[in-house]
Amino acid sequence: MTDGMKSGSGSDPFANESDDSTSEDTDNANQEEESIGRTQPDAEEQKTTSETRSSTSSAASDREELPYIFARSNVKADRTMVQYFLREETEQVESDVERRLEQELGTDVLLTDIREALVRVGAHHLDEVADELRDWGYRYEEDSN
Repeated sequence: MTDGMKSGSGSDPFANESDDSTSEDTDNANQEEESIGRTQPDAEEQKTTSETRSSTSSAASDREELPYIFARSNVKADRTMVQYFLREETEQVESDVERRLEQELGTDVLLTDIREALVRVGAHHLDEVADELRDWGYRYEEDSN
């Protein structure tokens, strides 16, 4: 029965090697390794601690500087749920806008982002929003006040 090791010219890695050195030499070598081990980690620890602090503050700083879609953890981050209703033709407009924006940007665009962008851009173009509302019939309300 074999011990699971291949026979050959190699030595058994688990066998005790003959000790040609004295235990004093071994102790000196161990002390030297411990001494080296003590001085190097201190310098390394300082470097690592410094790098960690730098990278942590850098990461926080980078997160603040990242564009919104990259800084957030998910599409709902920093947003509140607002439910609103759309007429069928407005849903079609929304789909058309999504398709056109994806073509222009060359990437998928989340509908939640499109909706918020439409609200924000609309806020900068109130005259056009007012014109749309007048077309919907608000001009009759406007005239009566």
